[in-house]
Amino acid sequence: MRGMGFLSAARAATAILCGVLLLAEMPVNCLSISGDGVLYISVLPNGASFTTTYEHSVERTPVVDEYRIVGGNIWGWEERVRSHNAGLPFSAPPHGSFIMNSDWMIVRGGRRPTASIAYRVGDAEIGMNTWELPPFDRVNAFGEYPSRRVFIESSVRKFREAPTKGWTVEMPRRQ
Repeated sequence: MRGMGFLSAARAATAILCGVLLLAEMPVNCLSISGDGVLYISVLPNGASFTTTYEHSVERTPVVDEYRIVGGNIWGWEERVRSHNAGLPFSAPPHGSFIMNSDWMIVRGGRRPTASIAYRVGDAEIGMNTWELPPFDRVNAFGEYPSRRVFIESSVRKFREAPTKGWTVEMPRRQ
């Protein structure tokens, strides 16, 4: 009887050790934003949402681009605009849809994955760019990286090789 307790504890310890080793080697999606070095990086679950928002330089209307991170690729999921002039979308892409509602013209789909996006950040006058990666706080990129070119990249890495850097979460204040 006494040996059974030791055997159960040894099995539990072995299972925990194997789980930790498996987790460290598990492939995960990783999203990074780099300029002069890595500015932001985080591990993401498959299908995680990443959103960029900016003010169109000619139309002066907001543009919201929502991406999904899947299998190490960035998929253009949805683009929301208020007009379709000056280079903004005006029709559905192949394998996509174009939806109009009272607030937005929405382009969804298109089946165009990419591993990297070259992204120009504006400033407080032109662009007003922000980045959102839940559950992290919104980044006012136009204030932190005005007029810079950055690269938004997705990859698959081993969990142990995928740090989180730059992103912050504001903790709720106690009353």
